[in-house]
Amino acid sequence: MPELIFEQSVWFVPVCLLLAAAISYLVYSGKSPWSRTTNALLMTARIILITLLLILLLNPLLNQVISEVERPSFVIAVDNSQSMIQGLDSTDLQALKSTVIQLQDQLLSSDYQVNIHTLGSSATTVSDIRFDQKTTDLDRWLRQLQSTYEGKNLAGVYLISDGKYNQGISPAYFPYPFKVLTLGIGDTVQKSDLAIQQVMYNKIAYQGNKFPVVAEVTNHGYKDQRAKVEIRRDGKVVSSQNVKFTHDEGLTSVEMQVEATAQGMQQLDISVSPLDNEAIAVNNYRRVFVDVVDGKQKILLVAPAPHPDIKALAAVIENNENYELTIFIPGMGDFKADKYDLVISHQAYSRYRKTNELVQQLREEGVPALLIFGNSSNILMASRSEDLLTISQRGAKRDLVFPSLNTEFSLFSLPEDARSGSNNYPPVSVPYGSISQPANAQILLYQRVGSIQTEKPLFYLAEQNGQKNAFLLAEGFWRWRMQEYAVTEATSSFDDMFLKTIQYLCTKVDKRKFKFYPSSTTYFENQTVKFQAEIYNQIYERIYGETVNVKIFNAKGFNREYSFTSNSNFSRLEASNFPPGLYSYEASVTLNGKQEIASGKFSIKELQLEELDQVADFNLLRQVAYNTGGVFYSDPNTMLADTDTFDLKGVIHSHEDIFPIVHIKWILALLLLLVTLEWFTRKYNGGY
Repeated sequence: MPELIFEQSVWFVPVCLLLAAAISYLVYSGKSPWSRTTNALLMTARIILITLLLILLLNPLLNQVISEVERPSFVIAVDNSQSMIQGLDSTDLQALKSTVIQLQDQLLSSDYQVNIHTLGSSATTVSDIRFDQKTTDLDRWLRQLQSTYEGKNLAGVYLISDGKYNQGISPAYFPYPFKVLTLGIGDTVQKSDLAIQQVMYNKIAYQGNKFPVVAEVTNHGYKDQRAKVEIRRDGKVVSSQNVKFTHDEGLTSVEMQVEATAQGMQQLDISVSPLDNEAIAVNNYRRVFVDVVDGKQKILLVAPAPHPDIKALAAVIENNENYELTIFIPGMGDFKADKYDLVISHQAYSRYRKTNELVQQLREEGVPALLIFGNSSNILMASRSEDLLTISQRGAKRDLVFPSLNTEFSLFSLPEDARSGSNNYPPVSVPYGSISQPANAQILLYQRVGSIQTEKPLFYLAEQNGQKNAFLLAEGFWRWRMQEYAVTEATSSFDDMFLKTIQYLCTKVDKRKFKFYPSSTTYFENQTVKFQAEIYNQIYERIYGETVNVKIFNAKGFNREYSFTSNSNFSRLEASNFPPGLYSYEASVTLNGKQEIASGKFSIKELQLEELDQVADFNLLRQVAYNTGGVFYSDPNTMLADTDTFDLKGVIHSHEDIFPIVHIKWILALLLLLVTLEWFTRKYNGGY
C-alpha cells in the first residue's frame, strides 16, 4: 500500500486547505452572472486547485513497494571447440544444432528464460555457433557464467561438451553454485592414431652447431609397426629417423640432430608418416621455430698464475650456454687469438707483467674489461694508467673487508635475497688506503668493516668513451661462492652477480636512431603481435611525433602495410590475425630527410591442442553433474524429455521506491483539468 511522506509537519496540510478556502471565498463571495450551484462548484474546484498547489510546494514524497517476478533462467553452454566436431559429418553436426534448438524451444515454452553461450563469447544464437575454438578451458568458462548470472534466478546450466579441456584446471574440482546438466558428445573409444604429443628443442641455437630436437610420438593401436619421423627446413629433409612401436599404447621419444646453418629465425616442420586406418592425420605434424644466432659470446680470462678465484669465475661462466670461456695463463698453454667480447684480467697490472700487454692490447681494440686487483697487482702502476681508478695505497699494505651490496645500484637488478646473502660472505683482501672512483661510476659493492659500511668501493662499473669497464678490488672472493653453497646448497646470488655483470659488459651499445622490434619473436596464432618503436635525435634524445611505416610479409605472398605516429604515451603497433608461419617485417621512418630502416623476423605458431586427444571424457562430465546436483545425459532424447518434469517457480524481488508526488503525471493532468474547467465555465457563463 503506497504511503505518503511529508518532509514538513503534517499540520501544514489543513493550513493549506484553510488558505485555499479563504482565497476561493474572496473570489466567489461577490455577485456572479451564474447560478449559486455553479458558483459553489467553481469555488470547490478553486479550493481543490489551490490546496493541491500548496501541498506540492511542501514536496511530499510517495513511498511504495514494487514487486517483480523474475522467471527461472537456463543457460545452454555449447562447447564450440574444434575437438567437438572431430569424427562428425555434416549430418551429425546438423543433428547437434537441432538438439540445441529443441532444448531452447522446450524451455521457452515452459516460460523459462534461455540464453545460449559458447566458449569465449556472451549470449549468442544457434546459427552463429562455429566450432572453431583452438583451446578449451571449461573451468574458466563455468566461472564466467557464475559471474555473469550472479544474483539471478539461474535454474541450471546445460553443458554440451565432449568433456575434454586443454587449458586451466579440471572443472571436477570446483563446486559451482548452480546445477550443471551435462550432455556428452563424441566417441569414448580410442581409435587407431599416431600423434606428435610434444616437441622439445632449443629456442636459440648457435650458427654452425648442431642442436637436438626431441619429438614425443604417441601410439594407439600400432604395435610392432614402424613409422618415419622427419624434420624439414624450407621443404628439404634435414634429419629423419625410423621408429618402431613396441606396445599398443605408449609414448616414444625420438631424438634427432639438426645443424644450425643460416643466421636468423628458422622454421622446422616435424612430421610422422601416417599409417593405415589412422583416425586423424592432422596431429601427425608440428611446427617449431629456432632463432639461430651468430655464435656464443667469447670471454678471455687472463691471469699470471692459477688461483681459486679463476675456478669460481670459470664455474659461473661455463654454466651459461651463451658464453664461451678461454683461460690463458702464461706457461700453461698458448694464447688463442680470437675476436673476444670481454676480457677478464685476474691480478690486473701484475707485478710480473706477464699479462698486462695482452690485456692492454685488447682494451685498445675496444674490448670491455673486468679488472680484478689482488696481492700481485701493481696498484701504483694501475693508478697512473687508469683514468677510472685512483688508489693511494700505503706501502703494500692490504686490509680484510666484508662486501656490502649497494641497494641504489641501477645498471641491472639482483634477486631480493642477494643483500642478505652477501652480508654472510667472508672477508676478502683489498688494498689499504684511500680509493676514489669517477663521478659516473656505479658502485655494486661497498667495503664494510665490521658492522660499519664505508664509502669505499669494492666492486664498481664505469664507462669511458663508450667503453665499459668493471673494477673488483678484491682477492679471495671464491670463498663467497663456497660460503653461499655451505649455507643454502646453492650459489644463485654469487652467480647472478657475476653473470649479470658480464652480461652488462658484453652488451654492445646500440647507437641506432631508429629501433623497431616485437616484444617476442614467437607468438601463437590467437595472440596479438606487439611492436615497439624507439626514435632518437642526433644527440640520442627520445623524440616523438614521427610517422612510422611498417610492412609485414612472408614467403607465401602474405603482405600487410601499417602506419602509425609515435607519441610519448603510445609508441607501439599491435597487429593480429596472422596465419601460422614465419614472417619478416620492415619498418621505416624519415629523420632529417634520411630514411632510417629497421627489420627482423617473428613467427606465428599453430595451436594444435584440440587435435591431440581424440577420446571424449564422459567421466569428467558425470563428475561435474554429480558435484552440482545435476544430471549427466548421453542420449539427447532423454535430456529433452526431462525438461517436462521441471516445476520451477519465479523469484519475487521487492524494493521500495520513494519519489516526490510532483513526478506523478496524473496529478499534473488533474491540475490542468481543474484550471480548464473553471476557465471554460466562467467564460461560458459570461465571466471575465
